[in-house]
Amino acid sequence: MRPIVNQIINIIIADRNLLNPAERYRVGLIESWASISGNLLLTIIKMVFGLLSNSIALIADAVHSASDIFSSLVVLIGFMVAKKKPDPEHPHGHGRTEYLAGLGISVILIGAGGAFIYNSSIRLAKGIYASPSIPAIVAVVIAILIKEFLYRFSAQLGKLINSETLLGDAWHHRSDSLSSALVLIALLGRYFGLYSLDAYFGFVIALFIIYAGLKIARNSCSRLLGAAPDQELQEEVICCAREIDGVLDAHDLEIHDYGSWKVITIHIEINGNLSLEKAHDIAEQVEDQVSENFYCNTIVHLDPS
Repeated sequence: MRPIVNQIINIIIADRNLLNPAERYRVGLIESWASISGNLLLTIIKMVFGLLSNSIALIADAVHSASDIFSSLVVLIGFMVAKKKPDPEHPHGHGRTEYLAGLGISVILIGAGGAFIYNSSIRLAKGIYASPSIPAIVAVVIAILIKEFLYRFSAQLGKLINSETLLGDAWHHRSDSLSSALVLIALLGRYFGLYSLDAYFGFVIALFIIYAGLKIARNSCSRLLGAAPDQELQEEVICCAREIDGVLDAHDLEIHDYGSWKVITIHIEINGNLSLEKAHDIAEQVEDQVSENFYCNTIVHLDPS
């Protein structure tokens, strides 16, 4: 499966600069539509066979896939809004809409998990058990394979463009794959006289969903509050500034994250005997090079040395 995913992703990103906001937007749309299409197919398959086999775990899994459709729509809308140009009210653009989309996904998942806990409690109280069938088991196996493919696809794209929202969507696919595996065990348990396994696994699936929602909420809130960028990005920006002739060192870097757009403030050390004109020229070169390489607005502060 991994070679297939890698081949598809190589076609998508071939000779493209993923730091470019337009390319980042394009990747977000591709992942969103792939997730929507895959989850729509799985929702239909799981719901049909869940109703036929009277399995709360499989029905819960179908609703989970349906919630992933809505969450992928939220991702899609988030990327579309984030692409809007800056305006007087939002001078740095609308990129953080992507993080709001991630927060919306978390709310959807937590609510769905709570509903599954309630339904599983009803099943246990009333003694309603699943009726496994070969088609239902086949449907779950197909679901596991599809969701694992979508997980790998979304996770790799999310890492390539450093998108918490796409990584969150990938986590949805992985949690759906795991929950489908639990459903498969629950259906097979009926053959061994473990009739309540279906309802108990409904609880486990619900916990997976709620955990995913809480994790995405935490990461999205962290980005909205201005979490520090990863160390690798900071080192790349510092190295980029040091490449300019006349820059003795660079430090006190601040990166303000607005999704696909960033505002970078950096201090550079220069020879204190340089003329004001020459010092200003060096600062402009640093601003131009950093802005071009990282698609950002760069502000340089001069420190004479």
